[in-house]
Amino acid sequence: MNKKMKDNFFYDACVIGAGASGLAAASELASRGYRTVLIEQNKKSGRKLYATGNGRCNLANAVLSDSAYYGNLFAKSVVSAESVQDLTDWLEGIGIPLTDRNGYLYPKSLQASSVVWALTDAARLAGAEFLYDTKVTEICSDSGRSWIIKTEGTAARTIRSERLVLSMGSPAARGLGAAKASELYSLFDNLSLEYRPYQPALCPLETEEDVRLLSGVRAGCRMTLLHGDSREEEEGEVQFTEYGISGIVTFNLATLADVKDTVLLNLLPEWASDDELLSFLRGQSQKRSAFGAFNGVLHEKVISYAFERLSLGKGKRALSEWQDQELIRIIGHLGNMPLTVSGKKGDQGQAACGGVLCRLLDPDTMQVKGRPTLAITGEVTDVVGRCGGYNLMYALISGLRAGRNL
Repeated sequence: MNKKMKDNFFYDACVIGAGASGLAAASELASRGYRTVLIEQNKKSGRKLYATGNGRCNLANAVLSDSAYYGNLFAKSVVSAESVQDLTDWLEGIGIPLTDRNGYLYPKSLQASSVVWALTDAARLAGAEFLYDTKVTEICSDSGRSWIIKTEGTAARTIRSERLVLSMGSPAARGLGAAKASELYSLFDNLSLEYRPYQPALCPLETEEDVRLLSGVRAGCRMTLLHGDSREEEEGEVQFTEYGISGIVTFNLATLADVKDTVLLNLLPEWASDDELLSFLRGQSQKRSAFGAFNGVLHEKVISYAFERLSLGKGKRALSEWQDQELIRIIGHLGNMPLTVSGKKGDQGQAACGGVLCRLLDPDTMQVKGRPTLAITGEVTDVVGRCGGYNLMYALISGLRAGRNL
């Protein structure tokens, strides 16, 4: 053992960040007999994990596709059927058996807290030392022999470590203790790492149109994003807010959206055609008001919004007083409602695009190429997945790879 090990602040391995990937990496490093320290700026581990999956913690997804990570080939090489099976076996080994809910994998307890406790226990029982409420302010290399990590906070000190894992997460979810983008960039610059600036992803969208009338409404829809020459589509439930739209379909498309892009909402995805819905309307008593007839199909606020947008009053006239083309015009609006993106609510996002460039990393080990004592995991890397456990799955697998190979 190196004589420097007598120094309480010298370690075989240092992991920065006690989120999912950091805890997995620290657990594996400590299990290999390395004296490991894990530095966390918050007062406890896994703060963002507690909110995952509305507190139920959607850990992974059984369905893998090219679109899961928006076509990112690096992520695809990290997350494979084999690595997902390895992850589920590892999780069960630390006390987290999974249950499959239509492809979404959750802990059987359906509690995020049980996942945080198990991950923390796995690292702690393997021998990792935790420094909570402590922030890393600077990192440099000691002529290639070891890493020098300066910290401030409860455990302020200068640490030396032979190995280093960056698992600080991204700036997403600042309200849950995420790092500031400026602080992450500073550490990347310390280490001469190329990165793409972070941008909001998996978040609600603000719209130019005033949709306050619809605030609180949830509706099934087929959502289409017109982004440059591309056309991206998601199907699920949209949630209307005071400022725009939210929900999983919105989050998934928000990752690709820019200001001034157009979003089209088909709020009638279950109707085969405009004529089918027109036939349904004509099949009712023609003494009913148009508003009342449409209200049997969609939420009354949605109907009111459509009549208002089309300057058709409140729809009080009886169906018999409406021409077919007038009703088709309303149906067309409900099936192709246009909204213009004016911004992203990144403060409410689940993830962020950006981070250390993937081309710098070895996907089998998460080590920086040419720098075998430095690994980078999870949201620190330029990888983002769709909603449904993909980001947490990538974080955990990348953490395990770093911990097993560094």
